[in-house]
Amino acid sequence: METVDLTMFLIVKSEHGERVHGLLKHEGWLDAEVEPRHERPGEIGFPLTAAAPTDDLADWLKTTASIAGFVEAHRGQRRPSVDPHRRLRRAVNTWLDANDLALDGASLVPTKWEKLGDLALLSRHVASTEEWAIVCDHADAEALWRAMADALNVGSLGVQAPIADDTFRSAQVDMLLGESDVAFTDHGMTYTFDAAKVMFSSGNITERRRIGNHDMRGEVVVDAYAGVGYYTFPMLVHAGAAHVHACEINPASLAGLRAGGEANGILDKMTVHEGDNAVSLAGLKGVADRCHLGLLPSSEAVWEACLLALKPSGGVLHIHMNVEEEHIDTWVNKTVQRFTVLSEHHQRGFHCEALHVERVKWFAPRVRHVVLDLSLRP
Repeated sequence: METVDLTMFLIVKSEHGERVHGLLKHEGWLDAEVEPRHERPGEIGFPLTAAAPTDDLADWLKTTASIAGFVEAHRGQRRPSVDPHRRLRRAVNTWLDANDLALDGASLVPTKWEKLGDLALLSRHVASTEEWAIVCDHADAEALWRAMADALNVGSLGVQAPIADDTFRSAQVDMLLGESDVAFTDHGMTYTFDAAKVMFSSGNITERRRIGNHDMRGEVVVDAYAGVGYYTFPMLVHAGAAHVHACEINPASLAGLRAGGEANGILDKMTVHEGDNAVSLAGLKGVADRCHLGLLPSSEAVWEACLLALKPSGGVLHIHMNVEEEHIDTWVNKTVQRFTVLSEHHQRGFHCEALHVERVKWFAPRVRHVVLDLSLRP
């Protein structure tokens, strides 16, 4: 552990340790980043913050708790902080001091990041500052990236960039340190892909788990936008689906989808359809008990094709959409009406009913990522 400069310690008998610890913590005088001292038998020393009234602390303790104690100065041992934001701030400020740079350290510390296995992706907003441009051009910038990676307990570090405006909606990442290939376990499932080419939203974990909690035993499912298996894997691993037709156009996502399918031992339960799902879905008419339509901001392009993919016995559609909060109910009603019309047009004879609306997360101010579970049955 790192040695820190002289720290003031309140020394008391060990038998009073638990009570004194609580008193100091309550007053905000306990320095949680420095290890307590246990050098003398039967005594314990609690590290104090700069706010603690060290000159009067022994008298305060005697008056407050009838406990004898005294204050001493010692070099302390810094303990690892459990707060990653605090570890990041310390890493950045230490690097700035070592390189004699009078910059605002706070502007270099991201408030958000995403951890994908051994890779941490920092929010792109942190890279928009003048201070960030300065440190990027510094000869010792790699030392800062390593310190930040250590603070986040990862080996690789990158900065997220806006999603590419291409057919694949590819992820864009500026790598600062290490590799962009990731492999990690989420809710008992393995995902493996190139994070510089594939977008993965950890914020959708609640929806992935919700889908995995459905009973899909014996069902054939069409996943219209499979990606690297975001929902394909939960449906097979946890929901018990018999088979998933996974449609995907992005070559990088296809590589991750197959690699993850193999890692999870479910490749034999997947049929991967490469290319435009408009073509793939046209060949999947009447095969599905359920369809997953997981594209944002709208999955409307495949609504009709997924209706036609259902068996004559009907099934359930999981429709993802970005909708303004105050218009969610209206959107649900219009969507039910739209599928009623489509069903009549194609003479499918389905009764359309909204089973559930899941508000997954805020996508933007006043805009929600929602999922409508829609039943279509004869």
